[in-house]
Amino acid sequence: MKKLLILGGTYFQVPAIKYAKSQGYHVITCDYLPGNPGHKWADEYYNVSTTDKEKVLELARSLHVDGILCFASDPAAPTAAYVSEKLGLPGNPYDKIVLLGEKHLWREFLRKNGFRVPKAKPYLDVREVNVAEWRFPVMIKPVDSSGSKGISKVSDKNELAGAFHYALSYSRLKIVLIEEYIEKVGPQIGGDGFFGTSRLDFVCYGDQVVDESINGYVPCGMKFPSLLSSVLKKNITDDIERAIQLSGLKNLSFNLEVMVDKNDHVYLMELGPRNGGNCIPEVIQNYTGVNMVALAVEASLGNTIPVTPGSNEHVFAYYALHSHIPGIYKGYCLSGHFKGRVNNSYIFLNEGDKIDVFLGSNQTIGILLLEFDTREDMDAFFETPSTYVEVMVEQGNA
Repeated sequence: MKKLLILGGTYFQVPAIKYAKSQGYHVITCDYLPGNPGHKWADEYYNVSTTDKEKVLELARSLHVDGILCFASDPAAPTAAYVSEKLGLPGNPYDKIVLLGEKHLWREFLRKNGFRVPKAKPYLDVREVNVAEWRFPVMIKPVDSSGSKGISKVSDKNELAGAFHYALSYSRLKIVLIEEYIEKVGPQIGGDGFFGTSRLDFVCYGDQVVDESINGYVPCGMKFPSLLSSVLKKNITDDIERAIQLSGLKNLSFNLEVMVDKNDHVYLMELGPRNGGNCIPEVIQNYTGVNMVALAVEASLGNTIPVTPGSNEHVFAYYALHSHIPGIYKGYCLSGHFKGRVNNSYIFLNEGDKIDVFLGSNQTIGILLLEFDTREDMDAFFETPSTYVEVMVEQGNA
């Protein structure tokens, strides 16, 4: 029986754990939170942080695992690559995974290889910044955070220091990226894909949704399929395939974030070397029939499976339940006007738990996986989600 070490045990890793078990694999999970829900599905659990490369390596070596998988977790991706490289397991080299996972390295890679990329520069200290080099507004980002945490748009030099320190607080490497602001047209494009040994085997694009009343940079939903034109879809697909080919990565599950400007110029903002969070793989499977979870699990063990997308007349989405105010979470309910179906739901909080304003994915209450008969019904839901779903929060106690 093959042994698979899965890094993490949150709700987002549960599908990978369940799939691996269904295939008869011996599943081991590890992270620093014994209470995470995924661990109860595993055969074994170890209290080892997924970002501690040496301790995970020691664990994997002692257990004689056949594969290691990072699923839907940015911080764990370098660890999985490090361990697989050290032990000769299926996977990609550590330095190549880091290239995709750290924003400053990714921007430089794109620039050197002729891709369109915003001007960007990493800093360790705000005192290093020469304001005269920058035309405002600019974006301030941690180079290595996930879930859109620590990101700010800065319109004036007087806001720079506060945004810099905010970004720094979310960076494990303590490096902050200042980046030219790109005025995108339409929604940011998201989704997941899989690159095989030499080409892009599959990719699925969705239109990202944000709650502009709170934070325009934290996704609260994604709609599938994207309304990209066929020309733009081809241009983006070609760019993604060329970028991964140049990187040397193989058998890679990836999450994508792409922007398009008024001139139809494509910017590959992120190609995260892991599946997307917020249950994106599950939504894509509902829409296309392609099992993104199976692709990731089998690749981590050196196996391949065919990719055969299907067609679907319905449309699909995820919606992140969140709060506009701090307080105590008291549950949620759907109104009678809701025209879709909830295919699945993952609620991370219990009633009575504290919740804060939705400024990052760490303040997500839960995820609803939705299906609609028509695009019009889906668009109507996302136009005013509060009309269809009520999140109940008792104010003033957080």
